[in-house]
Amino acid sequence: MRPKVGTDAPSRVEIEELLEAAVRAPTHHLTEPWRFYVLSGESKRLLANAIASAAMAAGTDPDEARADGEKKVGRAPVIVVFTCVPSDEPDVVEQEEIASVAMAMQNFLLAAHAKGLGAMLRTGPAAYSPAIRDELGLGPSETVVGFVYLGFPEGQRALTPRATAAERTTWLS
Repeated sequence: MRPKVGTDAPSRVEIEELLEAAVRAPTHHLTEPWRFYVLSGESKRLLANAIASAAMAAGTDPDEARADGEKKVGRAPVIVVFTCVPSDEPDVVEQEEIASVAMAMQNFLLAAHAKGLGAMLRTGPAAYSPAIRDELGLGPSETVVGFVYLGFPEGQRALTPRATAAERTTWLS
């Protein structure tokens, strides 16, 4: 079952607290490569346009692509776009910068859960589409790492089934 959130948005103060948790993530060489774009209200149309553009570039009918974009951004009252601006220092590996942003997203998600909020990480073609770069005005080296849909949960949500840690662990000695 998918997490469902209502139409009420967390306050700006609540979102700022989540972002403060995000910036406590590990960062190689203290580069702090993360950037955050908080979309709510009409600004979510930026993401809807990017989703539609990516779908149309892949051959989807324009009306269907636009409807899908609107449906996806309608899932939550707030969407936080996490991006990475990699360091240009020669000894900093871009993969480590992206990993830092992923850890920032995890901190954000854990903090949201601790506050009783509903939060869901999404990626997909829009994250890799030039349309999102244009819509958000991203810098030349800035890339989207993920989108977090945020709101207040409606009802209970069952945990997603996962393999146990023991099934995925190899012990070496």
